[in-house]
Amino acid sequence: GLTSNTIRLKPRGPSDALPSSLILKIDSEDPQSREVALKLNCFRREVGFYDTFASDISSLVPLVYATGNGSTDEGRWLLMEDLSAMKVGNQVRGVSAEASCLVLDAIALAHARFWNSPALQGYDWLPDQQFWFQGSTEILSSFHVNFLNDYELRVEPEALRLIEFVVENSQVIDDVVAHRPMTLVHGDLRVENVLFGQSSTHRSVVLLDWATPTRSMAAMDLAYFIGGSVPMPARRDKLRDLCACWHQSLAKYGVRDYSFEDAWADFQLASLRCLSSVLHLHQWQL
Repeated sequence: GLTSNTIRLKPRGPSDALPSSLILKIDSEDPQSREVALKLNCFRREVGFYDTFASDISSLVPLVYATGNGSTDEGRWLLMEDLSAMKVGNQVRGVSAEASCLVLDAIALAHARFWNSPALQGYDWLPDQQFWFQGSTEILSSFHVNFLNDYELRVEPEALRLIEFVVENSQVIDDVVAHRPMTLVHGDLRVENVLFGQSSTHRSVVLLDWATPTRSMAAMDLAYFIGGSVPMPARRDKLRDLCACWHQSLAKYGVRDYSFEDAWADFQLASLRCLSSVLHLHQWQL
């Protein structure tokens, strides 16, 4: 992961109680990555997720054998099953619209399980509406100037107008999102955090890296995944179909009183919020 380091461990000696290999997730060796992890409280949030919620969606996530407390220097670690036999998604290549429906069905199961659930309340490690790509108009405006210096002639005018709209209305967008139905949101759902089954013994999809879960509008995961992992040629003219794929799965898993038009409107709202990620990413590159 960007903010962590992963190591494969192979236990020595005979033991029927241990698997042949395990994965240890610990602090990154890079100081800047550690700083990001501390700022976002990544280990505490991931440990909290596995301790509290993972059992409810166990078919979608790795088995975790043990964890630290997630807070102290000695406590930022997780020991989990080795799923390296599965295929990891390629962020550069992206994922097809057809394959993305597998991921959208998986995250819909998680969304449905915690839809407007009071079980999400009262955890100091689970924030409301916290995403790395948020920012005030003042902060985003400073990023926007630098972005335009490099990309103004490379981006379609309509997209530039939308980015400017997001910068000017950042707080309003967050306020509207906060009044939509709430659930457990992954917060970094991109294809590089997805494993795909390669044989009949594998699960079809496993979702990794629950280091930034948040309580928010479900469509944030939908927009983040499609915008960041489904390439433009693969998603062109298919956005409503992809939204329908996710919405149908929500209904299949028990979500009621949430129409497709609600889902489509939330998807568009979430896409606006996610659009500020390009400003943050460009600023980090600088």
